[in-house]
Amino acid sequence: MEISSKNLKKAEIAIIFALTLLVLVGVFGIIQIHTKPVIPIEPYESALNTPWKLLVALYVFFVVSTTGLCIIAALGEVFGVRDLEPVVKDVLLMALVTILVGLLTIGLEIERVERGVFAMLGHTNPKSIMFWMIMFYLLYFIFLIGEMWFYFREDLILQAKTSKGIKRLIAKIILLGKLNGNKEIDKEFAKKIGFVEVVTAVMATSNLGALFAVNYLPLWHDPLTPIYILLTGIVSGSALAIVGILSVGFLRGIDEEKMKAIQFLKLLLVFSLIVMIFFIIWRFLIKIYPTSNEVSILSISLFFSKFLLNFWFFEIIVGIIVPLILLVLSSSVNRIFIAGLFVLVGIFVSRINFVIGGQILKEISGGSVTYGIHPFEIMAASGFIALAILLYYIGYKLLPMGVKHEEKRFY
Repeated sequence: MEISSKNLKKAEIAIIFALTLLVLVGVFGIIQIHTKPVIPIEPYESALNTPWKLLVALYVFFVVSTTGLCIIAALGEVFGVRDLEPVVKDVLLMALVTILVGLLTIGLEIERVERGVFAMLGHTNPKSIMFWMIMFYLLYFIFLIGEMWFYFREDLILQAKTSKGIKRLIAKIILLGKLNGNKEIDKEFAKKIGFVEVVTAVMATSNLGALFAVNYLPLWHDPLTPIYILLTGIVSGSALAIVGILSVGFLRGIDEEKMKAIQFLKLLLVFSLIVMIFFIIWRFLIKIYPTSNEVSILSISLFFSKFLLNFWFFEIIVGIIVPLILLVLSSSVNRIFIAGLFVLVGIFVSRINFVIGGQILKEISGGSVTYGIHPFEIMAASGFIALAILLYYIGYKLLPMGVKHEEKRFY
């Protein structure tokens, strides 16, 4: 049920204040990571003998989720799945926010941030999988902006001609002052760019999976990793779309068309979770098979020791089993929303397992590995998550997200 405008304004003010506070906490955490800190953490990336830690896991969470969101948007826009058409704009906005914050996360995570520019401009290495991963994500980001420009153009023209104040100004800036166009041509351009964009997103995320797979570390990194990480992208993208759309719906109301889209996303989430279960089962069986190498067998024991809580409780029970029960046994909007939240928690913890657990080879080989997460990392991660939510809120307020098709009369 849509709440009153007075209560809505109060809720929005409280949300903005809380999110802004968390962003500032994250800024403090990042500053402390890269300067002389109030709590010892030097050098940051090697203090715990684990170079890839929480912020890398958060980066993986964001950029893999954006691929899942891109696939969902392409289903509705490019491939004509009508049930998803009413939420294409919502999903595209979420995709833009997640790739922006994801790239910002990894950009500020590196120990020498200022050297990132030199690495991109003067010291590129085409033989590096990481180089191609970055290139594909940058291309995906550019294509996503292009697709959104054409897809939103009709509604932006309407907003520029009917709105006042900052919304009108924002629309004119995005449109570059051009308040006319061709509806059919814009839609065709958006579809073509959307197709190229989804291919680029898949290539970027599969490259990310390959980056871990080439190390062939014994926990979850193997030749199937590029495919598996794409599958988890659909899972996290579906869950994120459900949570984002329903969060706005709880505040502002949700129409019948979007409810149909939510039911479609629910089915997509159920199907992808079931497929993910089979992936996990087979990866376990392959690693404990009698002919598997000793390192693989030893790595499995960690699922019953150091990763017992992370894997069995958060990743399996919270992230898969409970959401499946909620989604299969009920069509309640509240339960679908809770299931989506549970999936996101499970997926986020699985990214931590994926990134940190993959470095376990050091310990199996006799090295020393410490798994503690520093408070500054938690502060920074909280800030990045809050920033993503805040940007989505700002985008939803300033862009023409709620324009109905019958209102588009300026072409």
